[in-house]
Amino acid sequence: MVLLVALVIFAFLAWATWAVSVACYGATVGDPADLTADPNYPTASGWAVAAVTVTSFVPFPFGYVAALVAWGVAVYDGLSLSGGRTALLFAYLAGWSVVTRLVVLGVLSVV
Repeated sequence: MVLLVALVIFAFLAWATWAVSVACYGATVGDPADLTADPNYPTASGWAVAAVTVTSFVPFPFGYVAALVAWGVAVYDGLSLSGGRTALLFAYLAGWSVVTRLVVLGVLSVV
């Protein structure tokens, strides 16, 4: 039961990381239509969130690297963005993933 609750929490955190990163990307670019209009967007985002959710059970340094690989595959292979925009979205995902991992580590240190 505890693992199921943890899985749901990690899924929410991965989804929130994706959503906040896409929002930051849209605010930076000004017109995020190229991202959300991509026909592969729902598939790429869904698989990325699922992969990052699973990697959340891995301890910090290795789990973070695994999450970066999942985000990278989704952004670079799953979406058809230009090189600079792809790198920008990946940078947002990497940054917000650090914040998410630190929040998890902070909660675990209290518990």
